[in-house]
Amino acid sequence: MKKFIAIILLLCIFVLSGCNTEIPDTKETSDHTELSADESTNIPEQDTPQSNIEEKKFVLESGGYQLNAVYTYMNDGNAHPAVLLIAGSGPSDYDETLGTWKPFQDIADGLAKESINSLRVDKRTFSYAAEIGIKCGIEEEYLDDCNTAVEYLKSQNVSGLYLLGHSLGGQIAAELAASIEGIDGIILFNSSARHLADIACDQYSVLDPANQESYITYATAAKNATDASAKGYYYYGASDYYWVSYNQMDTAQNISDANIKTLIINRFDKQSFDEDIELWQALFSDSVNVSIRVYDDISHFGYKIDTTDPASIYTHVDFPSEVISSFANFIKGE
Repeated sequence: MKKFIAIILLLCIFVLSGCNTEIPDTKETSDHTELSADESTNIPEQDTPQSNIEEKKFVLESGGYQLNAVYTYMNDGNAHPAVLLIAGSGPSDYDETLGTWKPFQDIADGLAKESINSLRVDKRTFSYAAEIGIKCGIEEEYLDDCNTAVEYLKSQNVSGLYLLGHSLGGQIAAELAASIEGIDGIILFNSSARHLADIACDQYSVLDPANQESYITYATAAKNATDASAKGYYYYGASDYYWVSYNQMDTAQNISDANIKTLIINRFDKQSFDEDIELWQALFSDSVNVSIRVYDDISHFGYKIDTTDPASIYTHVDFPSEVISSFANFIKGE
């Protein structure tokens, strides 16, 4: 059980852009399909007032790259709040597909039923990792394209603009909120205020406790990487060039600097997440802008699964309605 839980977490947090390492005993699939620009479809809605929900599939042009994107929106002539969904690390498609799970599609559909628009976009590293190369950093993996996506949302008929980041995407949401004008709120979903290398160290140590000292050394090297020291060494599947970029971020400081309403949702797991939850509470339990909610029955991707069964990622399960409600109530200010 411990091995399976750690593997799932490593998949979504530590398989970083430019990674040439593999996590054993897991399989990841994707459904990347080239889409024609400006292709719109209706999402059937029965017995609900949201009969005008539509999906617009198009290509988002960003920095010379063409990224498949989906805008799910209420086509009723009224302005609605909109949220940009930001995936965790690794070369994710716009649904953040893992096995049969498509959490971002499920979240987009759930939010649409609450009259909340959403945009989800392929990560640049999903199709262009080779072109980006070893010197890929946070800017190339996330920031440039997220800024383009935010500008797209600002051009739509929206009444508010929100960022929802999963895992590492939550830290990116905080980074963006501290630097972009016009963001009304951010959601950090199963994310952390800790340094990514420290979390990687803990999780690799669970998988391989005999080599814990080596993992501590790797984490220290990643955290100390600078422009002057970077030579293309890899720590936890990411080059030291990547860590130089990542080391410029301070998630807790970014949340404070953004000074907007923030929802932090974490899963509770005695194995790996006590420290993350305790840190969030120590940092923000007294903040009027920050709400912290903890679930004890969801996985890192949000689904309620049997964590003892590695095949569970190939079994369809519904995304929990109570988590969708938490997102929607926060965005709508309820």
